[in-house]
Amino acid sequence: MSLFYIDEADELSELVQRMSKRQYEQSPGLYDKLPERARKFMKRDFFYGISYLKSAIDLKQEQIFVSYVRWTYEYLTYLMVYVTREQMTKQCIDFYVAMSVCLKDELPSEDYSFAQVCIQQGIQEIERLAREGFQRIETGEHPGSQEKHNQLAADYIALILRKDSKEAMQYFLKLYQGGMNIEDIYLEVVQKVMYKIGELWFEKKISVAQEHYCTALTQTAISQLYSTIFSTPPNGHTMIGCCIGGELHELGMRMITDLFTHAGWNSLFLGAGVPEEALLLTVKEQKPDLIALSVTMPQHLLLCKHMIEELRSKTPDLKIAVGGKAFEDIPDIWREWNADIYTIDARGLIQWAQTNIL
Repeated sequence: MSLFYIDEADELSELVQRMSKRQYEQSPGLYDKLPERARKFMKRDFFYGISYLKSAIDLKQEQIFVSYVRWTYEYLTYLMVYVTREQMTKQCIDFYVAMSVCLKDELPSEDYSFAQVCIQQGIQEIERLAREGFQRIETGEHPGSQEKHNQLAADYIALILRKDSKEAMQYFLKLYQGGMNIEDIYLEVVQKVMYKIGELWFEKKISVAQEHYCTALTQTAISQLYSTIFSTPPNGHTMIGCCIGGELHELGMRMITDLFTHAGWNSLFLGAGVPEEALLLTVKEQKPDLIALSVTMPQHLLLCKHMIEELRSKTPDLKIAVGGKAFEDIPDIWREWNADIYTIDARGLIQWAQTNIL
């Protein structure tokens, strides 16, 4: 039986212990050199690595694991300031070699063969990054961005980083009162803000607590626009938006449902961590024209696939949209799942819905 098909935390902890021991054996003296905090991170990352690898195996999409490896390597360049790039690269490669060796007896042969492909491609990605270097992409930028919007986002970030909560709470409302439309506030300012906050956390310039504070405050600040958003006459259509599984990254989907509301839709935002049974019951009761499912962490992609199957079997005419960061490296998988559309752009989704839902 595979480790991946049971929920024994003790057994998984034992596997992680073996992986850690194997890595320390490959790098004599490493245990003593690493700070206690780094040793804890290493164990945590073995758990995460196994989780991403499981998702890659389940969906037969090695890019899920390779992207995790790339993200981790880039993150460690900011975290492991006490070692050279060469030392960090060796430690990362040893990490995945240890994972490969220790998984051999834990997986069925077919799964292990695919895991080997994933791990080897991950190691090749580390070697490429070490050889060529990397430059983070400013994900908040997209065609049509304007310097004015960038500055507005920067001004808001300055407010929340100095914890000027009172001024931040009124910031987006003042933009609207000054003539900016709701859609541009959401997509050209708020979206840029959240991308930038994520980058600041990634680069260790703000803490997890600060990142949570910024997100929570921004979520409250945009609610100051609701009197306007909910004033649009209804168009007779209903949509539901939710985050699949245990997702806690809900602000993006909240913004999408807000924009649908502003476009005249009756929009139900169900938030994060919605149980499957509760979602299916809501669909049955509300009879929406569209449901939008968001997945941020790849570990929840398989649950999204199962949810689409359930929705298709019970409500075959329902339009299903998917999106979220988890799809970025596998943007065509939604076609295999029989969803209707994948989009990274709220404008595009609203335009599609207005054209395809009559």
